[in-house]
Amino acid sequence: MLHLPLLNALKTFVVAGHYLNFTKASEDLLVSPSAVSHQIRVLEDYLGFKLFIRQNRTLTLTIDGAHLHASLEGPFDQIARAIQDTLHNRGRESLNIALRPFLSSAWLAPRLNSFWGQNPKIEIDLTHTIKVPDFMTDHVDLGIVWGKGDWPDMEAKFLLPGDLTPICSASLIEQKGRPKNPADLSDFTLIHDEDRSAWDAWLEKSGAGNVSCKANLIIDDTNVRVQSILNGQGVMLGCPTLLKRELEEGRLVQLFDICLDTYSYYLVYPKKMQLTQNMETFVNWILQQTDDKSFSQ
Repeated sequence: MLHLPLLNALKTFVVAGHYLNFTKASEDLLVSPSAVSHQIRVLEDYLGFKLFIRQNRTLTLTIDGAHLHASLEGPFDQIARAIQDTLHNRGRESLNIALRPFLSSAWLAPRLNSFWGQNPKIEIDLTHTIKVPDFMTDHVDLGIVWGKGDWPDMEAKFLLPGDLTPICSASLIEQKGRPKNPADLSDFTLIHDEDRSAWDAWLEKSGAGNVSCKANLIIDDTNVRVQSILNGQGVMLGCPTLLKRELEEGRLVQLFDICLDTYSYYLVYPKKMQLTQNMETFVNWILQQTDDKSFSQ
């Protein structure tokens, strides 16, 4: 069998090379930054060449270091997956899926009974985040993310359109009247997510330009934004696909046909990652959920 020297130092190097920051690597490895630095020195002494360049408080990989890191990252990921598979085969069959909270509550969670009916031994753990998961550190098996599908290191499979268009409650329309054109939104409170960029983009696309609205409200959680418009507090940019039930029931109203269609929802995982049987089962199942009929709740 091949001799594998300095496995702890190699693992430390893989994590440090991922972050390019010894402090962050130490937090992930649960050791001190000096312990990370020591392991890197041990490995450099053994190899006979430098792995990192330290300059102006920045850390970059040397040419040799970058080559070694590219060669090691995949195998270490495969080791982690092999251990995970072994645990799964001994009865601990669970998948950790990272996704946005609103997509989870509005679309995925109601469908999980279907998955469990077909795969009763596979447990699903949902981790809620609005960020693209870091598969190196977040202990995530698969992610469902909102974006353009252009992540270079990720396999991205289209799931749902993420179109955004103005939506409000029927009660607000009864109270204020329905806007006849986008410029009429100046009489309404606009509800934003983290910033006003999405509304700015939609207003520009609609031809309304720079509309001075009655008021602006920023709410960074989609579930809270939806509850806000249900309460008649304003107009948000929402996804008709995920709000189909509320729209069909008449509680919510889509004001215009103009949509921002830049982003969609994708199932993602690293291209270098070899899927386990349970992951493949989930991937195949969720792709079957995205036909037109499955959009209803």
